[in-house]
Amino acid sequence: MFSSFATKIPLCLNHYNPKLDQPISYNPLKTPFLPPLYTPKTLSTLYSKPQKSSILACSWKLQKEIPNFFNEKIVFLLVGSLLFMGLRAKHVLSLPKPVQESASVVVETQGEEEEEMYVKLLEKNPRYVEGLKGVVNVKMRKGKTKEALKYVEKLIEVQPREMEWRLLEALCYEMMGQLSKAKRLFKDILKQRPLLLRALHGLAMVMHKNFEGPAVFEMLNGALEVARKEKRVNEERNIKILVAQMHVVKGELEEALQKFQLLVKENPRDFRPYLCQGIVYSLLDKKKEADEQFEIYRTLVPEEFPQRGFLDDVVLAAKTETREQLAKEFKNEFSYKT
Repeated sequence: MFSSFATKIPLCLNHYNPKLDQPISYNPLKTPFLPPLYTPKTLSTLYSKPQKSSILACSWKLQKEIPNFFNEKIVFLLVGSLLFMGLRAKHVLSLPKPVQESASVVVETQGEEEEEMYVKLLEKNPRYVEGLKGVVNVKMRKGKTKEALKYVEKLIEVQPREMEWRLLEALCYEMMGQLSKAKRLFKDILKQRPLLLRALHGLAMVMHKNFEGPAVFEMLNGALEVARKEKRVNEERNIKILVAQMHVVKGELEEALQKFQLLVKENPRDFRPYLCQGIVYSLLDKKKEADEQFEIYRTLVPEEFPQRGFLDDVVLAAKTETREQLAKEFKNEFSYKT
């Protein structure tokens, strides 16, 4: 019941590396993440049926758009984007109808103009990387994943060593429901980068959607052992958090709580497990315990953390939504599709 909503806490949290003996700090170079702004064709569609592929990059700088889009899709684990989307939808739906329609038309028009511009550039130079990235970005924002994939494959041809394109290719196949193909691509990436967290998360989610059960944790525990043997402390902790989050994805909330509590004992200055625990307690309808965890999170999360406001919105929504509402949103967002 909880698998859908549970895939949505930002994975940027998994990259965060607080230290016991130093003030908590944030390195944007190590945690690329932007909270999503959704641009559905109609605002009623946003409210009634979330569109996973309609993510608008916050930065319009072309060199950042595609990595940002990838991160925005792949890095959500427990509840963040769905709750955030719900808050935005409720706010927008309260606007007068002409304002809603005007905003929708502007977004669509901008997308069409952008795509036309990039296509013209590619007619002159089919291997123009910025043009390819631009088309992919527009196609993905429109939800045209299959069309975007053609340009992603061209990017791989032009820049075969760029890992972002291979990750995005696997993501496209996952979004299209071609799980076997996506699984193979994520595994190929992990052969080169065994501890790449985005690939581990992508593979875990594909295996989960493919009903592979315990094999998901066998895979993650294997990566955890690699991190331990190589003494990759940060990667080890990040994978532990991913394991705990996958228990939430599978609806194993009590097991997830135990994992998060152990993570707190290992490093009580890391705000991530507190935030996750607060969300899990909200799902269990234990509001008092959730409030306690959210309060600790607030005392620890750095003021300069770029997604502080976004995460605070997640907390607010988790505190105000009822358990029944959360369960319903879970089912709507990530129910299995054949």
